[in-house]
Amino acid sequence: MKRILGIFLLSILFVQCGQDSDLLIAKNQLGKIEKNTTIDQLDKIFKKDSIEKFPLESEIIREYRVFDLEGKPSLVFFPLIENDSVKGLELVKIYSDDYITEKGISTSSSFGDVAENYSIDKIEPSFSSAILFINEINATISLNKEDLNLEEFDMSEIRQDQIPDEANIKFISLWFE
Repeated sequence: MKRILGIFLLSILFVQCGQDSDLLIAKNQLGKIEKNTTIDQLDKIFKKDSIEKFPLESEIIREYRVFDLEGKPSLVFFPLIENDSVKGLELVKIYSDDYITEKGISTSSSFGDVAENYSIDKIEPSFSSAILFINEINATISLNKEDLNLEEFDMSEIRQDQIPDEANIKFISLWFE
C-alpha cells in the first residue's frame, strides 16, 4: 500500500514539474511574456503562429492578435502605448485553453472552478459579460451573460451567488503592472 501511495505521489510531482512554463498564466507574466516584452519580441516568440496588427491597414495599431495554426485567435496583446512596438504591454486577452494558471484555471474552466481556487475580489457587469476580478494573479475573467440567464445589456449588479457553477469563461485578461 505504501508503495502504491509513493508511486502516486511521485507521478503527481512529475505532472506538476512537467507543466509547460511557456503556457503558464501568473501575476504579471504569461509564460516568457511580461510587461517589458516588446511587439518585436512577440514576433520571435510566436514565429510559428500568425500575428495580425489591428485595425488592419491603419497607421495607429491598437492590438496584436495571435492566431494558432488552425486560424483561431489564441491571444490578443495590447501595447502600453498604441502604435509603439518597443514600449511593452498593458494587457493580454487569453482565448486559448492551452494557457493555464498554477491552480489549473484556463478558458475551458467554469465559474465553479474559479470560485473554488481563487478569491473573487469584485464582480462588475459589462454589456455582454460578467467580469470577475482576481487580484491574486492580476487578472479579470469574463463570463458570458447568457450563461447567467441575464439580458445582454442589463447593467445591474451581479452577485457571486447569482452565477451558476457551470458558467463558461469567454476569455481571461491578464494585466501587466
